[in-house]
Amino acid sequence: MSIFNNYLAVDWSANSKPKIGADSVWLAWLSNTCELSLFNPRTRFDALNMIKRLLKDADGRVLAGFDFPFGYPKVFFDGLGLLKWSDLWTELFERIIDSTNNNNNRFEVANYFNSLFPESGPFWGHPMPNDGRYINIPFKKPVGYGCFLPNEKRSIEALIKSTKTVWQLNGAGSVGGQALLGIPIVESLRKSVSTSIWPFESSISKVVCAEIYPSMYKIENTERIKDANQVKAVVKRLHGLDVKGELEQIMSIPSKLKGSECTHEGWILGAVN
Repeated sequence: MSIFNNYLAVDWSANSKPKIGADSVWLAWLSNTCELSLFNPRTRFDALNMIKRLLKDADGRVLAGFDFPFGYPKVFFDGLGLLKWSDLWTELFERIIDSTNNNNNRFEVANYFNSLFPESGPFWGHPMPNDGRYINIPFKKPVGYGCFLPNEKRSIEALIKSTKTVWQLNGAGSVGGQALLGIPIVESLRKSVSTSIWPFESSISKVVCAEIYPSMYKIENTERIKDANQVKAVVKRLHGLDVKGELEQIMSIPSKLKGSECTHEGWILGAVN
């Protein structure tokens, strides 16, 4: 028996201006009637409102997957004086400013976080030109990860080699920027809908949010845009696993993980250690 009735996959973006098409936000929604819908909102603000409507109107439980990291290596929390994942989510929700036109302060927030480390901070990749606002963010990847800096990769990123580091803010594969702007979005959902965050919390709410990695799945190129094909593939795969009764077992993975992965780092849904 399926444990969810609806499935949502979100391909995120850290664009600083409204954008549609490739490398923008894409949503795929697969309802309990097996009707699949695709959405390509112009901004993160529009995406958030769309997601809230989908979740509010959903008939039954929802598994919502987001394509950005939900956590960071534990040493990062220590440097910020935070105890666990929810402390950081609250911190980001309060510090990140993401306007209705995608203008945001992710670099300023990363610059502040880096300033809290005695040597240099873990975030890198400031925008050009750098007019002095980001003096704590190096342009290139720093040295010292795992020594005087947090680990470069979370456990899941060490397992899945094609994943990108949470520290890169700019350029191709800048997952770090997406996480800084994405986590406050999911935190906003927690405040408006009965929501659990996997693998940090038990999955008993109407909505369960989890980190996904669409590159894990076989993609059918039925759409012109790669991002659209990816989110379609994710919701179809999650639905298929649920119908077979395999999704519940996959979501029990936290019982096999180390402590920090369930308190600080997070995990990609469907990845097997």
